[in-house]
Amino acid sequence: MTPKQPILLSFYALSNGEKLMVFGYLTHSLIKDLSFTGFSSTKTFFTLLSLYRTSFVSEQQIEIIFNTGKATTSTDKKGSFYLTADLVTGQKFVLDIQINGVSVTFMKELYDLEIHEIKTDNILISDIDDTVIHSYISNKFMKFLTLMFTSVERRRAVEPTMKLIRDQYALGVEPFYLSNSEQNLYPLIYRFLKHNNFPKGPIFLKEMRKLRDVFRGKKFPEQSLHKLTTLNLLLRFFTNKKFIFVGDNTQQDLDIYLSMAEKFPESIKYIIILKVVNRPADDEVVAYSTQLLQQKGIVLYYGDKFPSIEEL
Repeated sequence: MTPKQPILLSFYALSNGEKLMVFGYLTHSLIKDLSFTGFSSTKTFFTLLSLYRTSFVSEQQIEIIFNTGKATTSTDKKGSFYLTADLVTGQKFVLDIQINGVSVTFMKELYDLEIHEIKTDNILISDIDDTVIHSYISNKFMKFLTLMFTSVERRRAVEPTMKLIRDQYALGVEPFYLSNSEQNLYPLIYRFLKHNNFPKGPIFLKEMRKLRDVFRGKKFPEQSLHKLTTLNLLLRFFTNKKFIFVGDNTQQDLDIYLSMAEKFPESIKYIIILKVVNRPADDEVVAYSTQLLQQKGIVLYYGDKFPSIEEL
């Protein structure tokens, strides 16, 4: 039997001009096609099923070889890795990633290996499920049916968010994507964003899940932890940037973004929440928070429409 080859499932490299941030995910897999391009509903289902059955490259030391220099880090127990280092003069892209001297397989249709220096003054961080893509989070049956059996080309983008992100990108704002979806879904999400002409940007997802965890409904650490941890990381890495937070009210985006506003008031320009479901408690929070945020120079938008480009 052919041994499973370690593959680099997801990857992104960022720079603030002085420091380098590299993150990605390694897994063992025999899957050859993760493009999610022209897939039937059956192929979509079986490819996703396979992604939930991959084995993790757990707690392995890896060497990242750049065009200038190299760096060493390790995967965690789920196969994720993360590295920050000083940016070396002339450092532009990754040439290779090795485990014990053996190169991993790159999935070139899912990412590039360049180091992306963020030069713009503003960064937009958007949620994905029900903010960028209709995922039906509040309806478990529809969520499962849509995820597992609907091809990427038939998945629906959230029009207000798509327009907002494209408009802001045209003005020079860099988009980042942050979701509570697991790493297993990275290829599908990447392809969806590309198919719908969303501007390219890093995609921050939660840790990998096993198939048995999905069927058992096993919950990972509290929903907000991944987003809070990632936002803290990014705001501390890009200390000279202003941020626009975009989300919806199907999960905890409002509470998470308000928490960040308390901690980093000088770094946040706008909090924009799409009202997908009716939650009277959210209305109360918004009414209370709007004036407090204005005193800090932060504008809060909450409703079933996003502000126009002229309003931002």
